[in-house]
Amino acid sequence: MKKYLEIGRISMKTQLAYRFDVYVGALMPFIRVFLAYALWQVLFQGKREIGGFSFGMMLTYYIIGAFIQRLDQSNNMVWDTAGEIREGKFSKYMVRPVSPLGHFLSVSFAKTLYILAVTLLTVVVLALLFGDLFVLPSSLLNVLIAAVMSLLGLLFMALLNYLTALLAFKFNDVTGWHLVKGNVVEFLAGALIPLSLLPGWMQDVMQLFPFYYTQYLPASIYLGLNTNKGLQGILVLMLWDGLLWFLAQRTYHRFRRVYEGVGV
Repeated sequence: MKKYLEIGRISMKTQLAYRFDVYVGALMPFIRVFLAYALWQVLFQGKREIGGFSFGMMLTYYIIGAFIQRLDQSNNMVWDTAGEIREGKFSKYMVRPVSPLGHFLSVSFAKTLYILAVTLLTVVVLALLFGDLFVLPSSLLNVLIAAVMSLLGLLFMALLNYLTALLAFKFNDVTGWHLVKGNVVEFLAGALIPLSLLPGWMQDVMQLFPFYYTQYLPASIYLGLNTNKGLQGILVLMLWDGLLWFLAQRTYHRFRRVYEGVGV
């Protein structure tokens, strides 16, 4: 465990050398939330509620969703890991006493911890800008449940992105896979629109998969909605995290047998 903590510490130090990138990234939630504000302000004209959300709840939903999405730093690491596989640099993980998956997760969560403070500041600024429209959490327990679920969701996304990067063992370019995966996940996670706006049967199907619990449900529970699904969300994510962990380990050990260490 010490070596992975050290990997994380070094990664966090590296982030200090690229502060400008971090600050630019902190502006992304502003863009997403203000676009949502412009859109839903028009849709809410003459309406008090849409899909169980008031206008203030809808804005708060997008703020919380943008916050959770920004914390996922494993998405950008797909390009780096896939590039190392293509160029033959990935062999360094095979000769060191460190798991490639462990290294990937350590770097990812170290970056998340570094981004956390900046992104929290972004949420505070957005809450102040929208004033009374920003909805405070319904209870401290709901915040805690949403936080645990978000953490498990971040682990799921990191494992999914790691598996996406491993596709570079078989394909020269994983760009298409990564972009399609990103667009599909963004919709299924409720980042584009709250999933409560979808037909009931579609919501029932989505609850069988982890994406429903990575953004939509934590943000909903923060707002005091769907609180009865908190334990269900945690259990489903734990099961999917275990499954993806197993798949990640099996996939790596299968591909490493045919990897020549000189690129693909």
